Amino acid sequence: MLYLYESITIVSRYQEEYWKVLQTDYLPEAEQNGQRLVGMFMVGIHYNENLALWEVDDWATFDRMQDYHDNSLLAKVWAREAADYLVDWTGKVLEPAPFSPTLAEIKGSDTYRSTIYLHTLARTAPGKEDEYIQAVGNELAPMANRWGMNLVGCYKAVAGTATSGEVINIWTAGNIHGDWVAIRDASLKDPAYKEWEAKAGKWRPKVVYRFLYGLVTYSPLRTPFLQEESQTEEVRSVAMPEVEWGKE
Repeated sequence: MLYLYESITIVSRYQEEYWKVLQTDYLPEAEQNGQRLVGMFMVGIHYNENLALWEVDDWATFDRMQDYHDNSLLAKVWAREAADYLVDWTGKVLEPAPFSPTLAEIKGSDTYRSTIYLHTLARTAPGKEDEYIQAVGNELAPMANRWGMNLVGCYKAVAGTATSGEVINIWTAGNIHGDWVAIRDASLKDPAYKEWEAKAGKWRPKVVYRFLYGLVTYSPLRTPFLQEESQTEEVRSVAMPEVEWGKE
């Protein structure tokens, strides 16, 4: 498996409309060509920034999608339509850790449903990517489970707009900000987390934390309070604060 990670800047007043046209005018063709949506998120604080995460089987899928974009009339119509909504777009190709849940696993369990997700971007020291990822699976993920978090995905960037040594983790982080406060308090009181931070600092000297919000009704990763698209009213986006973790 591989994953396409898209950072999308949308014209602010068109965000919800873009979610709808993406579902009707692009998603079916993407899935037909083997590009499956895992999550569509609103990014905290950056009000018009969205993050889309897609699963593909292999590199050949990217070749099929490129051929679709280059030669399909539907793709050209979509490109003209999307230009009315998008300000900018960048993408990375991600390789999952062996323990990272697949889309099938995500769809098969409510464990991964959350209103708030914590996204971390770590830049590891040269040659430390795999060691850090293994430690996330063996040490950090079980620890985070105790605090009330579940690992949604652990990936290393292998192509696209990534820089060397990037590792991205996405975690469930509760349904209201009070849930996040409780999670953070539990982590700061956990002696194992203090040990982890001291150890992890040698692998990844820099890490950036931010919130993602699962407010898109057709996204497999989304709040448990939203029903399927056919059963829900229009989603209302709200401004959300940024997050810091691990600082007292």
